[in-house]
Amino acid sequence: MVNAYADTSFLFSLYVPQAHTARAVAHFTAMKEPLHLTSLNRFELTNAIQLALFRKTILARHAQAALAAVEDDIATGATFLVPCDWAAAHGRALQISTHYTAREGHRGFDILHIATALELGAKDFLTFDTRQTSLAKAVGLKVKL
Repeated sequence: MVNAYADTSFLFSLYVPQAHTARAVAHFTAMKEPLHLTSLNRFELTNAIQLALFRKTILARHAQAALAAVEDDIATGATFLVPCDWAAAHGRALQISTHYTAREGHRGFDILHIATALELGAKDFLTFDTRQTSLAKAVGLKVKL
């Protein structure tokens, strides 16, 4: 069980300087436990950094520094990789999709992050994404930030 689950908007802001970075860093620094990550978080964050590099919105040295910081935080215990029952998370995502997507237009990865948070027993959801906020609240998660 994890207390808080972070989506990619939070994680990207934490590792790549942008508009929400100060808030992400302040929240991360104030956390009383390590930030829990799944293999999904790690993959999507790495892909987001690589995509920013492709789009030329960050420099190569900043992308390398961000990726190194992610690995350093895992190595030092500031973040902690947790296992997830992906079959259960996918099943929960399917239920959420069936209930909400036709009415509200949610993206698959957004739903999967919400379902993963629920599957891990998270109470809080860390996001800067307004669509994620809406869905997280609808399924009973407390949105931070």
